[in-house]
Amino acid sequence: MTDIRIIGPNVSPFVTKVIAAADYKRLPYAHQDYVSIRALAKLNPVTKKVPFVRIGGETVIDSTLILRRFDQLQPNPPLFCEDVAIAAKQRLLEDWSDESLYWNVQALRWCAENEHRTIAQNTPFVPAPLRLFAKPLLRALVGRQPKAQGLGRLPYEVLVSELGNRLDDLTLILGDRAFFHSDQPCAADFAIYGVFRTGCSENVTPDFAEQVAKRPALVEWQVRVAEAIQKPN
Repeated sequence: MTDIRIIGPNVSPFVTKVIAAADYKRLPYAHQDYVSIRALAKLNPVTKKVPFVRIGGETVIDSTLILRRFDQLQPNPPLFCEDVAIAAKQRLLEDWSDESLYWNVQALRWCAENEHRTIAQNTPFVPAPLRLFAKPLLRALVGRQPKAQGLGRLPYEVLVSELGNRLDDLTLILGDRAFFHSDQPCAADFAIYGVFRTGCSENVTPDFAEQVAKRPALVEWQVRVAEAIQKPN
């Protein structure tokens, strides 16, 4: 098997998504948690974002494209259903998680109620000589993005309410299936799992964790995903 190196901090839902998919497929990999801004611009000049993956001498960017590459490297277990109609639903849900649900959580992370915890969590990824200026740097680099996207302009109570509505939508889509649109995990499961894991980690957004806890079907689904990706002893 070609050497695989996943690069990016696991506080990113997209990094968590990629790691979860690699674990599910039992792909051997090394994980590089820290990458400096300068190194990131050099190693991934196209998007200058994490995650990116080094596979031998090849660089693959964007979590969605990385998962497609994993399926090429190791087709089983697949990340999409063999039924093309169901696979289309899974791709749409994966994209919705990456491009919509992600921003619901980012807006919560950077609202006034949670910003101090978000900054504390991300400060270790700021180069040591600049940590004195971590707050303005992180606000400038990341914190302003939810406002630019739009959700970050909403009042806190509306953000929490809208997140709850989206979780209700997920509960309905999941239905009585073990995973989304299937009885086996798919790329959509790992995308949503990445958002859940990072949204509930380290008590940065306790409001997110509280909303998930109110929905037992999603709690049980998250446990099933965790069990599916658990590495054997």
